[in-house]
Amino acid sequence: MSATKNGSAREVAKKKTKRVANTNQSPAIKIFSGDRFRRNLLVIPLLALLVKFYFILRIPPVPWPSIDPAQYRLGNFWLGADGENYVNGLNALITNGVLTPEGYDYWPAGYPILLYIFGLPFRSLTLVSAAVIQTIIYAMAMAFFIDRIATTRLRRFAVPLALLLAFNPTLSFNSYAIGYESPAAALLLLAVGLLIREFQKKKFGLVSKESILAALTISLTSFMQPRMVVIGMAIFGIWALATRTKKVALGFFALTMAASLLFPAFLVARNAIATGQAYISTNLGVTMRIGAGPSATGGYGNGSSELICPEVDGSAADKDNAVVRCVVDWYLDNPGEATSLIMRKAVFYWSPWFGPVANGTMARNPWNQNHPLKSTAQNQQGYDLIFGTIGKVVSWLWLLSTIGFMLFGFWILWRANGLERLLGVTFLAVIIINMLVSMLTIGDHRFRLPVAGLSLFLQGVGLTWAFSKRARRSITGEEKLLWKSLTRTTNL
Repeated sequence: MSATKNGSAREVAKKKTKRVANTNQSPAIKIFSGDRFRRNLLVIPLLALLVKFYFILRIPPVPWPSIDPAQYRLGNFWLGADGENYVNGLNALITNGVLTPEGYDYWPAGYPILLYIFGLPFRSLTLVSAAVIQTIIYAMAMAFFIDRIATTRLRRFAVPLALLLAFNPTLSFNSYAIGYESPAAALLLLAVGLLIREFQKKKFGLVSKESILAALTISLTSFMQPRMVVIGMAIFGIWALATRTKKVALGFFALTMAASLLFPAFLVARNAIATGQAYISTNLGVTMRIGAGPSATGGYGNGSSELICPEVDGSAADKDNAVVRCVVDWYLDNPGEATSLIMRKAVFYWSPWFGPVANGTMARNPWNQNHPLKSTAQNQQGYDLIFGTIGKVVSWLWLLSTIGFMLFGFWILWRANGLERLLGVTFLAVIIINMLVSMLTIGDHRFRLPVAGLSLFLQGVGLTWAFSKRARRSITGEEKLLWKSLTRTTNL
């Protein structure tokens, strides 16, 4: 009887405490918390989706020379930078099946296979349906990611971050271009959102449903672009060190990486059966060769590298590997030139999408095609303004401020500690790895699109903190992030 009374007394005390907490809570805090706020956030990606569909319907038919209008209906899509290669791969699939050995091993085969799957129900509308599906996937992934952010101490940052990710013209509008970049960016946001959910549930066993789903998401991303495997290793390695003890961390990393390699392994098996050689693609050597050599500028179409590599006999994979070794040898034999070239590629990687400093293959990006400054540059006076001294100063300010606000956002998350610090470390590591890949191959601002969602997130945190006093005060409480694999304690 007394136990019952004591239990009742404790429940009454808890209810009183909750009532006091609610009365002390400011109206602003109530707005930025709870299920209602999270539901209202969904309006932003939904509105962006409707806006993009409006523009998709208004895209005029484009007579792409590489596309047979009798086979595919033209209009309502854009070809990305490598669009012709993906369409050629798709045509090979349609003609000869998934195991086609010809004209298909130069580029990673994953994206054409996805196009092939998208087009199964409606063949002539394959490219249009791919553009629509990619647009929906980006909206859903971004909505899920922002919903997860709204459950963290960054909830006051959620609205500006959602606006930035939903309406960023270069990244968001690129979702209806035929290319792997936007789907990769969307899947990366989805994977991080799943890991945030796992962290909040504090289920840090060997693996969880969320971590396996995140790994499969990274696997699908790597299916389209193999270098994303390295990014997956970085993500799961960091989360293993931060959330698991040493023994559990090794198992977590091994299982998540095994899941991450599932779809790329399918590509290797496909190539092995079709050509007799086990490889994932044969374009790495060609890409590295363009960005290296005595007269190379580090980018596409800016001069021939004049790097002569010896011819070797063998398969396409053997020849590609030989070119890779040739380029690496040139870097080692010419450290001074190589260092200057690599640093130039880093500038190209962060260069603006349009203007005198821009360097890369973004000419077909939907936003770049309709950039408001392009019409200004049609006459000589406008051209001199945009590509002259003023344009160069503005472009460099844009480049430096992009990097500056990104690093500022990382610093804010680092100071916040807890889950927010883990997000900052993960995002910056992924961005740096992706940049290093570009520095070792070709300097191209298009290569930052797959991780643009993460860099925009860090920039958005920095911008919001700089211009919103309320946002600054919202990251409260002492939440510590104990790197469990690096310490003896097992407490989080």
